[in-house]
Amino acid sequence: MRRHQRTPDPLRLARRRRSARGLTLVELLLSAALGIVMLGAAVAVLLAAGRMRRNQQLLSDANEEARTALRLVSRAIAAAGAGGPVYSVTGADGTPQQRPAMLFTNGVAALHDGDMPQRPDTLTLVRYGADRRTVLVTPLAADRVNVAPDGRLTTTPGVQAEIFQDGEGALITNFQRAMLVPIQAKNITMDGAVARNVVQLDMPGTVNPLQLQDPLIPIEPGATVFPVRVVRFHVMYVEAVGKTPARTDLVMETLNPRTLAPLVPPERTVLAKDIEDFQVQWGYDRNDDGVADDGFSDQGPTETLLDPGLTFARISISARTSSTLVSDEGEYVVQEDTPFERGIDLGGAPRPEASGHRRRVLSTVVLLKNVAATRI
Repeated sequence: MRRHQRTPDPLRLARRRRSARGLTLVELLLSAALGIVMLGAAVAVLLAAGRMRRNQQLLSDANEEARTALRLVSRAIAAAGAGGPVYSVTGADGTPQQRPAMLFTNGVAALHDGDMPQRPDTLTLVRYGADRRTVLVTPLAADRVNVAPDGRLTTTPGVQAEIFQDGEGALITNFQRAMLVPIQAKNITMDGAVARNVVQLDMPGTVNPLQLQDPLIPIEPGATVFPVRVVRFHVMYVEAVGKTPARTDLVMETLNPRTLAPLVPPERTVLAKDIEDFQVQWGYDRNDDGVADDGFSDQGPTETLLDPGLTFARISISARTSSTLVSDEGEYVVQEDTPFERGIDLGGAPRPEASGHRRRVLSTVVLLKNVAATRI
């Protein structure tokens, strides 16, 4: 029997040597280049995702801030006229005056920066603390008003001076006539006429509630007393500080109820930053069919008395992102106009391009229920 003999492989040794030798220079370069390409693609994807996330966060923040401001202004307008569309107040000269619950100024303020040429509206109104309303306990006096928590409010706590907060006035109304008196001091006192503790509101010496009383429809005990503030919603220009660019903010500013001048020191609340425009348009429904007669216009409440047909208010806020949006090619150049650029005066200069900001116009329509319900 013959033994099988294996034929030797002449290339076996060469393969072993090659395996021990490793990669050639060409193979190494190709592998490194491929790795660099894949790493660059991964970095590019991560950077793009980061830019997208940052841009979306900026847009989301601007959107949410503007929506919050829109809701607050909407609620304030919807509550306007809750104590009557017109109220009596002692003016700066000491004489009684009649004022509407809302005052509107169309495009009063021009923004100063070149790429923000809009003229925002201004709205002044009485803001109610309706959840803290009280009841007039005793007849009006020349220097004080005694109130107690409204028992119809199930969540109203016991008698406490904090029902009226600092800076608020008292709007006393029987929903046919109303008067607004500033408060100098408040304290809890025992009133012998009603044999109970009440909140005594002391009035400044220059304001006498009796002088604001209407003899035909007097305000008597049992009338509702709202804690209120006279506030003004407007766009305020903020100068550049260091590396922080100039901007405009939508603010709510508390006013002196007698003079309608800002308080000193100012009492302002910034509702939203980087607001480009604030517009209020008005709709009248004089035939009570639930539809604005001629659509919406800039003809708003500017007189002493409110138009009985005033039914709707459309509020629009044009918001901007707080920082520059970026892409893989650098900053965005957004060439878009807001819809409220009527009445622009740039002195003949061409309108500059907006650089790197994205605008979003938010709008809502408010039904003026209280003003409509208390038509005069």
